[in-house]
Amino acid sequence: MPEGKTDPLDAFEARLGYVFRDRELLRTALTSPSFRAGRVVGAIPDNQRLEFLGDAVLGLLAAQSLYDRYLAEDEGNLTVRRSLQVNRGALANLARRLGLGACLRIGQREEENGARDQDRMLADALEAVFGAIWREGGWDAVWRVYRRLDPEEEEAVPWRGNPKGALQELAQRHAWPNSPTYELIGRSGPDHGPVYTVRVRVAGGHEAEGEGRTKRAAETAAAQALLCRLAPPESLV
Repeated sequence: MPEGKTDPLDAFEARLGYVFRDRELLRTALTSPSFRAGRVVGAIPDNQRLEFLGDAVLGLLAAQSLYDRYLAEDEGNLTVRRSLQVNRGALANLARRLGLGACLRIGQREEENGARDQDRMLADALEAVFGAIWREGGWDAVWRVYRRLDPEEEEAVPWRGNPKGALQELAQRHAWPNSPTYELIGRSGPDHGPVYTVRVRVAGGHEAEGEGRTKRAAETAAAQALLCRLAPPESLV
């Protein structure tokens, strides 16, 4: 670091509310796979493994936070809230609040294409940062950071309380025949904690998928996803 200049990672850590003992772990979390292009293979790790870990960590953090905050809501509603809180757009907005884009290590082509401010790049890197905090500091550290940042749900939507009912009303309004229909298309995980995947369809070939710990929760998530594609929130107000 040239004399008189400050490390941008210092400012990022201050906004994040966590100082890494291992600064290389943070740099790895901020390194896109494209940054390694033209360099010695294996010499510079990228953030994909930490992103994988952070995706699961953020899902758990959001679930715990929402479980504590919304005591009267059922699993279906909590599933929708979680999807709004940790989807790509919401994570990218949080990354912008933290000034994460300026700290990214990306390839030249991505730099030229403005990738520093693209939702995908920002969300992936933020997931990796949370994965790195988990690796270094464990649950207490990552929970403190999450609660301090207090991530907001991406947008308030009028159908959030009952996405399946709202989708049914939308289908009736447009006189779509035999709509909506729900189909269980997958089941994964152990017997004591399965994850269900459901596909919902409406007339015209429109469809979306959702996941949940129960079939009902998966149907709710699928209906929410399809509503986001079919009807902007303002059209249902």
